[in-house]
Amino acid sequence: MRKFAGRGFALTIAMALSAPASGETLLSLTDAPGQSFTPYSLSFIASGPTTTISIGGYQNPQSEQVSNIGLFLGGTGANLLGNAWIFTAAASGSDAATYSDGTSVPALNFGGFTIGDYDVFSQTIATTVDVSYTLSFLYSNWPEPYNEPSGLIVTEAAATPLPSTWTIMIVGLLGFGLMAYRRQHPQDRRVAA
Repeated sequence: MRKFAGRGFALTIAMALSAPASGETLLSLTDAPGQSFTPYSLSFIASGPTTTISIGGYQNPQSEQVSNIGLFLGGTGANLLGNAWIFTAAASGSDAATYSDGTSVPALNFGGFTIGDYDVFSQTIATTVDVSYTLSFLYSNWPEPYNEPSGLIVTEAAATPLPSTWTIMIVGLLGFGLMAYRRQHPQDRRVAA
């Protein structure tokens, strides 16, 4: 039983130290026409045990919103997203925030001062490989009357271990294997005289 607990610990470390790989762009809008609470439903097949959902945007000088955000297994059931986003600021001109829209997942507001620089919010969730997931949300953009520049990009990426993670995991598994061998073969231990 201890052998399995050790291996599980090593795999947990490996997953914790993994980094998102380049993923699939689910939606890319540039200079979208004005719209209020337009529903979007984006489906993808998970390719790893964890998936990072990222939503990035900018709107200059007004703002655009993504609200009522949900991620669902097969398009139904409980919302798999949590109530905390990880924020990555635009390289210049960052102007984004979360706000409550009455759901369990905070809505996103994108402003910005530099065209093409995206503020990005992301969440990583556990997924089942080769299973379909659906990300849904309402999108609002008010560029009128000046036809202001805007952008929205939605991506998903499976987490893949970094090379250093593989090294840590292999060394850990070898260590656990050696410990298990020594427990099963105590007669092989030699005491220095």
